Amino acid sequence: MICRTCGKKGDHWTSKCPYKDLAPAPDALDMPPTSDGPPPLGTTKGSYVAPRLRPNAPQGKGDDMKRRNDENSVRVTNLSEDTREPDVLELFSTFGLVSRVYVALDQRTGSSRGFGFVNFVRREDAEKAISKLNGYGYDNLILHVEWATPRPS
Repeated sequence: MICRTCGKKGDHWTSKCPYKDLAPAPDALDMPPTSDGPPPLGTTKGSYVAPRLRPNAPQGKGDDMKRRNDENSVRVTNLSEDTREPDVLELFSTFGLVSRVYVALDQRTGSSRGFGFVNFVRREDAEKAISKLNGYGYDNLILHVEWATPRPS
């Protein structure tokens, strides 16, 4: 075994090193001496700096993170068991740009649970899809399309 403090092979561990009082402080080995205070974040060898504290990190509190827009969200019910997300996307993309499609699937069987959500980029496109597809016959079933209730915050 080798002592990390004095570097000698011997019968003592680093915590029990008899030379630890004579060894220089570990911080003094890694940093050049400065008289104007502590070094800038991330300049010491092996020190971790959180991404938000790094020099080139964007300023802000994370408010600019992309959030899903639930205002333009449409709920579709009475989907058949065979319906998948690409099928719903194909059906709804004729009305405008779709940002997200979700079809609820049963975890055991993998088949559709009969409902899903479609998020549109523009509210007008969602209104158009609701007016045209509510009561529309799709895969031998009549779809029920309505505004999705927003999530509680």
